Amino acid sequence: MPDEKTRTDNLVAGDSLPVVIYQNIARQIREGSCVLFLGPEAITVKQAGGTYRPLIESCAQHLSKGLDLSPAETKSLAQVTSTLRMRNLLSDTMIIAAVQDYYQKAEREAAFHPMLEKLADLPFKLIINTSPDDFFARYYAQAVRDFRFDYYNFRKPGADPLYVFNESAPPLIYNLFGFYKKPESLVLTYNDQLGYVNKITGAQHERLPDSLLAAFNIPRFYLFMGFDFEDWSLRILFDALFRNARNNIQPFAYPLRGEPDAGPEAKVFFQGEFRMEFPKVDMETFVTNLLKHVEEERADDPDGPVAAVQVLILHNEAADEEGCKALLNHLRPLKIKAWTLRDALAEGDMGAWIRRKTEECQVVLPLVSADFFDEKNPALPLLDEMAKRNNPRARFLVMPVLLKAVNFDNTPLGALRTTRPLNKQAVFGEGQENKHLAEIVDTLKKYIDTLA
Repeated sequence: MPDEKTRTDNLVAGDSLPVVIYQNIARQIREGSCVLFLGPEAITVKQAGGTYRPLIESCAQHLSKGLDLSPAETKSLAQVTSTLRMRNLLSDTMIIAAVQDYYQKAEREAAFHPMLEKLADLPFKLIINTSPDDFFARYYAQAVRDFRFDYYNFRKPGADPLYVFNESAPPLIYNLFGFYKKPESLVLTYNDQLGYVNKITGAQHERLPDSLLAAFNIPRFYLFMGFDFEDWSLRILFDALFRNARNNIQPFAYPLRGEPDAGPEAKVFFQGEFRMEFPKVDMETFVTNLLKHVEEERADDPDGPVAAVQVLILHNEAADEEGCKALLNHLRPLKIKAWTLRDALAEGDMGAWIRRKTEECQVVLPLVSADFFDEKNPALPLLDEMAKRNNPRARFLVMPVLLKAVNFDNTPLGALRTTRPLNKQAVFGEGQENKHLAEIVDTLKKYIDTLA
């Protein structure tokens, strides 16, 4: 931990967190050694007036209509569902169905805080979600990024899925309290909470997966965003997760903007038991400042993304932009600088710019589709020249990526044996996008490693 002088030096404007802490967290994120905990208040949705409110709180208020509860009570989903159960207004099955309906509607209609998408772009290896949704995971799916989503079912714990956390393993997004699309897994009422606590603290084979808990035995930074530290169940959860790792954790807690900070008793408990830090900065400000430091970390890292290997991506911007974005998202972990035609804006002659970039780049990726061969594509006149220059052993690789099914055998690219996916399968069209893009990135990584 930094001393008092470090704590007060180099503070970010409007933020009590020292710059050195931001730098350390950014480095830990880049190295895959930072765990993100999303609390119930982290998943927020836009309201009619333009403000954002926790989705789980909105769900509670929706279900509380007619119950004559206090404003504070209507914010608690556990309080509302338990009241419905206690008054015999809804059965357990009907309570679950009501929550499912609300989340399904949110999946279709809700506008989530843009901060979530920015967090999803950071290379966390483990994300723990304490809400019953998969909305954070959707950002990974929409970016066609490889990831693993799973959840704990306290009513029917399964065998350990044997999670792996290393450089090549995909990120794990894990729901601690169930998943709304799997009703038997949901932890809603106080009765459910007691059953959940009994399971995670009870028999060995029914507790949280050992391979998941093993991830907490390694010294890491932990970011806790959107938690109510006054909630008694959080103390039991911490004890279960960090049972054997009290000295290996460095946790930081950030509240939602406008929400009260943790009270003195909660601070004493979490600081004393888990060395929790409570910087005087809200979650949105923290994420904004963190993203700046992550970008600086990337720029300052000599082995980071801006490295010696440069890649030119050629595609039809009008028709294949989404496919290009999907590929770029998968390429992020590689030590490359990627160029697209968008970088040629205001550069004058597009053909001349492409020719100049082919001289500077070691890899050219034409994203092939029927639209790629549109006569307006400025790269078309240069395809024959590129294909003839293709010589991976001489540090110039042309790898056509078959984005969408099309026969291009009679084009200059058709004779290249470097085309991916193998056997000229299209990336898009058969629901195998993740698999194909991961294989393409793996091929490029192996080639780029030979250039080092």
